[in-house]
Amino acid sequence: MPPWLLRLLRSAAWRRVRWDLVWKAARWLYTRGRDRLEKNLTEKERRELFDLMRKSRGLARNLTAKERQRLRGLVRKAIT
Repeated sequence: MPPWLLRLLRSAAWRRVRWDLVWKAARWLYTRGRDRLEKNLTEKERRELFDLMRKSRGLARNLTAKERQRLRGLVRKAIT
């Protein structure tokens, strides 16, 4: 696991995590961490994560506040 992702995991205040780190973590999960996705998320949650990633296209402003919070939650659940 990359060092930046380990630092993100240790961060207790996930609401204040920079969006670019959340986006990079989600992208890393889909490219290299697929085993974590399959182990920690249900099929419905994986589909929701992918849909939110696609909708945001890497930009936080493309999602509502509730969707951003849900994406953070899914990324955190998938990583831990």
